[in-house]
Amino acid sequence: MAEVILEGFDELQDAFKAIGEIPASISREAVRAMGAVAVDKVKSEGEAMGVRDDDPDAKDHILDHIALSKPKKGRDGNMKAFVTFKGVRQRGNTRTWNAAIAYINEYGAPKRGIPARPFISTAMARYENEIAAPAEEVIGGWIERTFSK
Repeated sequence: MAEVILEGFDELQDAFKAIGEIPASISREAVRAMGAVAVDKVKSEGEAMGVRDDDPDAKDHILDHIALSKPKKGRDGNMKAFVTFKGVRQRGNTRTWNAAIAYINEYGAPKRGIPARPFISTAMARYENEIAAPAEEVIGGWIERTFSK
């Protein structure tokens, strides 16, 4: 690991200011890296909770359509991206958005006898540190490259 040496208060203050202004390209890279892990963990948690259809003839499962939205700056100025479910499932004449199916799996539909299987929230909470780790590497690498001697 590189050594970062700051001599004096002015240099420290400049370093903190620069860190507060991490380039958007670095923020996007960090968010994409976190998102890749989040998508993987949500998919594996969905598998573990039985979100995938048991129907061997089903060719299309919501877990195969998990994606990360394009990272964008939010109104608060922070870079954000979302785990989404793309596409539609067709069964007979009925078309249902995969996002709607994911929602029903996450929260359940008691009147229809569908139990909640909170695979998204469970994965995000259970793997919080693993999801954050790639961003720490990306941003930490930028800090080292920027402030190392």
